[in-house]
Amino acid sequence: MKKIKSFKDLIVWQRASSLAKDISTKLVPLFPKVERFRLGDQIIRSSRSVASQISEGFRRHTLRQKHYFYGVAFSSNDETENHLIEAKNNKYISDKTYKFYLNRIIRVRILLSRLTKSVRALETARKSHDRS
Repeated sequence: MKKIKSFKDLIVWQRASSLAKDISTKLVPLFPKVERFRLGDQIIRSSRSVASQISEGFRRHTLRQKHYFYGVAFSSNDETENHLIEAKNNKYISDKTYKFYLNRIIRVRILLSRLTKSVRALETARKSHDRS
């Protein structure tokens, strides 16, 4: 198993970063021109925030701090999903495109959940080791 030395080693960060890039370069250009600067700007910002919050939480030392940033990443991921739904409901994107990006958003959510659980488990193990 590879030792995680940087936030860049986290699969969740890699997936979130890739998703943000694709939203910016592939999804938003599908929007009508006027919406690229409205809804497009919002979905780009929220998707970029996911990877940013993961990276910021990575170096935090306490479980509380880590969970705060990972919680913000969850919220930004949900916000990205909301903007994707808006794009679909307004017929800026096809159902196929919607499902493709939704699956990627869900995958990031699952990986974020696993990350928070593993951080919690490590913190619990550290506390029990400190008591002995």
